Amino acid sequence: MGLTSSGAMRQCVLLVLWLLLWRLSVVMEYAPHASIWFPPVALTLTALLFLGWRACITLTVACVLSTFWEESIYMTGRSIQELLVSGSLFAMLHVGVYGAGAVVLRKSLAHITSYNLYSVVMRFLLVCAASTLLVSVVGTLVLYDGLASATLKETLIAWWIGDMSGLLVMAPLFVALFQRWYPSRNFLSDIAFVPIVHANDFPYSVKLLLTMLGLLFTSFAAYYFDSPEIACFVFFLAMPQMWIVYTESPFHAAVSLALFGFTMAGLVAFWGIDTQAYIFQFALCVMACSTYFSMAVPALISDNHKLHQQAHYDGLTQAHTRQSFFNTAEQLTKQAARYHESLSLIVFDIDKFKHINDSLGHIVGDDVLKAVAQIARSECRESDLFGRFGGDEFLILLPNTPLESGVKVAEQIRLAVSQVSAQFDGIEVSCSFGVAPVLIAEGVESAFELADRQLLMAKRAGRNQVKWPQF
Repeated sequence: MGLTSSGAMRQCVLLVLWLLLWRLSVVMEYAPHASIWFPPVALTLTALLFLGWRACITLTVACVLSTFWEESIYMTGRSIQELLVSGSLFAMLHVGVYGAGAVVLRKSLAHITSYNLYSVVMRFLLVCAASTLLVSVVGTLVLYDGLASATLKETLIAWWIGDMSGLLVMAPLFVALFQRWYPSRNFLSDIAFVPIVHANDFPYSVKLLLTMLGLLFTSFAAYYFDSPEIACFVFFLAMPQMWIVYTESPFHAAVSLALFGFTMAGLVAFWGIDTQAYIFQFALCVMACSTYFSMAVPALISDNHKLHQQAHYDGLTQAHTRQSFFNTAEQLTKQAARYHESLSLIVFDIDKFKHINDSLGHIVGDDVLKAVAQIARSECRESDLFGRFGGDEFLILLPNTPLESGVKVAEQIRLAVSQVSAQFDGIEVSCSFGVAPVLIAEGVESAFELADRQLLMAKRAGRNQVKWPQF
């Protein structure tokens, strides 16, 4: 009973929201039956996408009620029977075509990731263009007797672009909201519709304010000078929108685009710039398309950052990987040669680490590795290079550090590690160290071989000590 009541309540919310959006589009008309966009189509497509046939009855009722509401506004003198027929035809066309579009999109959205976002966007755009064109053509010919109309072309294009603008701009926002209401549908699961924080960026509200001020200025200038050329400046507002896309979450990008559409439609109606309305319509469509294609960029950047982290840093200890360490060490060696600086290399490993793994398990062994790595990193400077050679063996490259100072650093780490035993229920944890100077002419690999031999000597001498070559 609770689930049934909840479902009925959501259907009522859907009906009311659809009618409110329809009424809002009427309020924003710059001429009778002519608005920049028609947002209810986006709600229809989204509802059919998530609810399927369960939304059909509610949407049909909404279409019929809107027909009666339209009659009360324009007073065309149609009878109740004519209104019922007209509303039913509108509902069949509206729900049927966008229902087919929802079926096409459903499988694509269920498997969307940052890697295939472009193909999904292309499919979404094609569905938007094709479905709105079909609705406008059939609707013009059937509902408004388009064949007998002297303004067939104008009526068809206005209907098509208005529906397409509303669908392009509002559908992603409605999908995000429906995803919260119906999380089990699992659409857009890999495109996080969750606000994110950028510490060094302007607040989201500032970006929105700049975008809206730009739109206000452009629309007023187009009205004041009655200039289509000035109206074309609205295309430049794609720049602050792209700023939002690249620095905010997809949800914030969808919200900003929806607010941009509402504000644009309201301003065009307020200023009465009907002769330039098509410019704003096309600008809205272009901005929506650019937004959706650009949404892949932050996701790809994030993925590239993750791949970079995986390639350059060890996941367990956060030390540089072996390859990353030697590549960076080579650059530091060249820099030291340029400024005639000395370098030292420390190589160390954990004593009896295999015994710890075998007797206490690999989880404890991993904890020991992380603890030792953290201690070693805490004893290093920011300019030092810390890496994991493999297994339980680590390396530290110390720029501008002679051999004697390198030995002192190794000794500090050794003493700090010997005190970590209390963290592991008395397990004795110690490390053996080998230290060697990096000779510029021979390079880091030669120094590694020398330090590794010193490490072996420390092991043979009883472990838990530091060895270095005596020149």
